[in-house]
Amino acid sequence: MALYTKGLLLESTSSEKGDTNAVKEAAMLAFRQALALDPDNRRTLAALASNLTDRNRFAEAQAALEDYLLRHPADAELRFEAARAADAADHPADAARHCAVLLNANPENRELAQALVRLYFQSGQSDAALATIRSLFDRFHDTESAALPVRWALHFFRAEKRPDLALNCLDMAISQRTNAVERAALITFAADNQIALGQTNAAFASLQRAYAENPSSMAPLLRMGVLWAQRPDATNRLVALARRTPNAEENQLVLAATFQALKNDDAATSTLRDYYARRLRASLFPEEGFYLWYGGLLDSMKLSEEAERLFLDALAVHPFSHEVKNYLAYTWAERGVRLDEANRLANDALQAEPENAAYLDTKGWILFKKARIFDALQFLLRAAEYDKEEPVILDHAGDALAAAGREAEAIAFWTRSYALDTQAAVADKLRKRDALPKAKSAP
Repeated sequence: MALYTKGLLLESTSSEKGDTNAVKEAAMLAFRQALALDPDNRRTLAALASNLTDRNRFAEAQAALEDYLLRHPADAELRFEAARAADAADHPADAARHCAVLLNANPENRELAQALVRLYFQSGQSDAALATIRSLFDRFHDTESAALPVRWALHFFRAEKRPDLALNCLDMAISQRTNAVERAALITFAADNQIALGQTNAAFASLQRAYAENPSSMAPLLRMGVLWAQRPDATNRLVALARRTPNAEENQLVLAATFQALKNDDAATSTLRDYYARRLRASLFPEEGFYLWYGGLLDSMKLSEEAERLFLDALAVHPFSHEVKNYLAYTWAERGVRLDEANRLANDALQAEPENAAYLDTKGWILFKKARIFDALQFLLRAAEYDKEEPVILDHAGDALAAAGREAEAIAFWTRSYALDTQAAVADKLRKRDALPKAKSAP
């Protein structure tokens, strides 16, 4: 007890001493000596562990706690400290072992379960991690537990470049979904991981399955087009396939996607135009996704009037589609026409998704074209805050800032936009202000 008290006194006066490290070392020595005399005194152990942790000596803190827990396995508080020390010491398997004991005693602790999932993955125990994710969903069966395998799939796909683990997470996520739109999106994501693993045939099968689940999304078809584009004589084979197979319409869309992947936009547009005409002759209207794809392609080819007519048709067929409303509103804003109607459509889109960066950008761009600069800035800066990687949004924000006389801020936004996409129009704005980034010379 005297040694423990000595350690506490040294700790409390360490800030008053000249050599703080020496005083803390003396305190730690006192705690060690006290613990050696009374190894089951948890107060002394807690003080020693805290002292070691404060000095980033996590492995030593873990070792001291492990020794105590062998004799006192039911001490949840110190087991939690052991888990924290092991995690900080980069010993995830040990941290997971302690967290698993704690979770077994308190299975409702969602935060602890999520930490255990992380530790299992970090220590290479992926089966145990997936089992913990599954048990979380079985216990809570809510949005948060259903989102967990998707978050880990995104992490493994983007950050760790481990598509094999991402696929394992997605298999579980897909099995937990009943909504066709959500399932289709996850299956499409699974196909991306299969492509990354070189599993082309499996990716084709997944993409066909995703399209069957949700024909309104063109994303699976566009990815199939990319895969087809890598094959020799792809377009001729697809044309023949479209003529002789029962799902000829789907093959025609894949053909258009393949042309687009091959940078043959004229052929892609012609194929989509033919598909659209066939559907209308049969009194069948395409899915919402088709209009967005076809209209976006027309717009990119500067066929603005044809794109406008298509989006007006789309709005008649899908009057509640906020995506179509936003696209049509943006088309009018770009051309500087029918701005009042565009504004109403943009408001409808924002009512559906008030934090959608693209919708905020459309609204702001309409107000900019109506010369309501300061109103426009509110929307454009919010859009740039929500999406910091979209060059068009950054460019629009720069234009509004420049119009408001905030030149330095405008240059900063244009510079970020140009770094993401070296558009000539943005380069001209920077060049006029002698702010165009200098090209790096070759070494």
